[in-house]
Amino acid sequence: MTDNKNFLQDERRQYFRIKNRLFMGYELFDPNSTNVSVTQSNNSLPFAHLMEELNSLSEANKSHCKTLNSQQQATVEHLNFVNDKIEQLTGYMIESLNLAYNDLLEVDLSGGGIRFDSEKPLTLGQALKLELVLVPEYHYLVALGEVVDCLQKDNKYQIAISFTDIKETDRDAVIRHVFKRQSQQLREQKQNQPE
Repeated sequence: MTDNKNFLQDERRQYFRIKNRLFMGYELFDPNSTNVSVTQSNNSLPFAHLMEELNSLSEANKSHCKTLNSQQQATVEHLNFVNDKIEQLTGYMIESLNLAYNDLLEVDLSGGGIRFDSEKPLTLGQALKLELVLVPEYHYLVALGEVVDCLQKDNKYQIAISFTDIKETDRDAVIRHVFKRQSQQLREQKQNQPE
């Protein structure tokens, strides 16, 4: 148990965490008998592969925009337009799955892992394959993780997962998402403070 607490403290220092709501699914696997990776294409969400490709294209466009100078502003504007269309298409795909916002799961999220409530306990060290859709960006990602904590609280269990295999572009997307949500929450707190 001390190792788990040390891990959680180290992870908190390395990555910012934020309470958030997102779409999430997971499945258990045995890492000793199954060769599972984040690049395998047996995703449970329909359109998962297409969402991954759209996210990849969007990230490539954003990276390319950063390399362009002011004389290439028309190209930057075009790539931003394409990214807007990609986001709209991805949002439409999620909506077509009939996933409602009340299907969102409240989690603690960081670049190093995720914590969520579950009806069932999970065993420490258990390996998981997670599928996440960050909202409102609709960024779909797959990560492998390991259960590092499982605490009973009332009738539920708080499960902490450390990401053991995640694409760096997906980790970057999570970190950007966390910063954006944190900034938004700070702005909302500032607006709600009495003057």
